[in-house]
Amino acid sequence: MREILSRTFGGFQKNSSRKLSKATGEQTNSETTIDEKSAEDYRTSPRDRTIFRAARLSSRIHDVEGLAIVRNISEDGMQVETKLGFENGEHVAVSLADGDRIEGEVVWQDGNSFGIKFFDWVSVEQALNRGSETPHGFKPRAPRIVLDLPVTLRVGGYLADARICDLSQRGAKLKFDRFLPIDTRVQISYDALRPISGSVKWQASDSIGVEFHRTLSIEELSSWTGR
Repeated sequence: MREILSRTFGGFQKNSSRKLSKATGEQTNSETTIDEKSAEDYRTSPRDRTIFRAARLSSRIHDVEGLAIVRNISEDGMQVETKLGFENGEHVAVSLADGDRIEGEVVWQDGNSFGIKFFDWVSVEQALNRGSETPHGFKPRAPRIVLDLPVTLRVGGYLADARICDLSQRGAKLKFDRFLPIDTRVQISYDALRPISGSVKWQASDSIGVEFHRTLSIEELSSWTGR
């Protein structure tokens, strides 16, 4: 029977995990096998918040950046899921909103799940609200994932080649060398993925910014980024 440790940042609290038997529907107990001393070392705060939110995760050591799903967060750490590979002790930065960075250190990993301990105390409420609209109506941009992805851009009845430079749940920056008036409606297509419709919000040199007409789900964003 698989044994696990309930990693509730900031707790890494040791618990027996109750599971439902597929055959009987009864609860069964599993015990902890992860090193208890290691768990005690990182136990600092009992408060945590369970969430399901996209973030940009990067490492200066390996010069990698990609999508991560934040599963829970507390004042001193978080649990994330990502297909990126990190090592224990590696310094990383997490962005819940564009321009925002929370730095920390990877302290455990289990498959695609990683535990990150922050270098400094973080207000959970402030961290989660940075992506929300302010009283003045300003809405911070969702975290953007850097890409270099060839796509097809539909403008009316015309098709043209373009490349996505970065992508978020709400918009994208594309490399496109033809003039498009502001608010032009476009559709972005790639392979067999569901096309994304949006409107041009800015153009500079050979780049355009597109605001999507719908917010991409985390699963859809993951499909587009391949991470």
